[in-house]
Amino acid sequence: MDWTGGEESYTVCPSIYIAEQFFVEKGKTMRGYKTFLKIGLAGLLLCPTLAQAACGEEIISLSLYEDISLYSLVAGFILVFAAIFIEKKAFKLSLGVAALLPFLAWGYVNFVVDFTKIQKTIFTYNLQAEATLANIAEAQARYQSEQGAFITDLKVLESHLAGAHGMDECVRIVELNASFGHWSAVAQHYSSPDTVRWDSTSGSSLKKG
Repeated sequence: MDWTGGEESYTVCPSIYIAEQFFVEKGKTMRGYKTFLKIGLAGLLLCPTLAQAACGEEIISLSLYEDISLYSLVAGFILVFAAIFIEKKAFKLSLGVAALLPFLAWGYVNFVVDFTKIQKTIFTYNLQAEATLANIAEAQARYQSEQGAFITDLKVLESHLAGAHGMDECVRIVELNASFGHWSAVAQHYSSPDTVRWDSTSGSSLKKG
């Protein structure tokens, strides 16, 4: 999604449009310039939040939850053993209280976090990325049949996606590589921790990572 300008970005981030129009109407005076900066800054801070809301809740990688579970458990036991072997009561009490925090974190990850729901949400997000890559594959095949080569420029590729249902505004293309007889691309949903890869040599085979 483009936040740097253009009519499409104004529809999602109207404060940028308002700031620009105010700047133009005030004849680029110092007062107009200051107001332009204020409204524009507010837009830049708010628009990523709007974009995230439009594309769903951002999902943390499952491996991060695993790390939190492991390290919080280790930290908790270290603090408990330290409290056992330290003789001063003040330190013993402080370490015992401190040990509660990592154990609470471990309990939250293992008993509160709904991993099934998270996996389903990530799967849905990845399907959107796959659909975008499928559209790119269609556009690449059409362009290659007409021009004898694959598209290497993402901007040019986007202009050829009209007949392939376009680009999903919640999916970004992380990587696009193309040679004379081969192309590959990596896409990622803005709210997903995974990336999805499409390689023309393996047909529609998709790899997540």
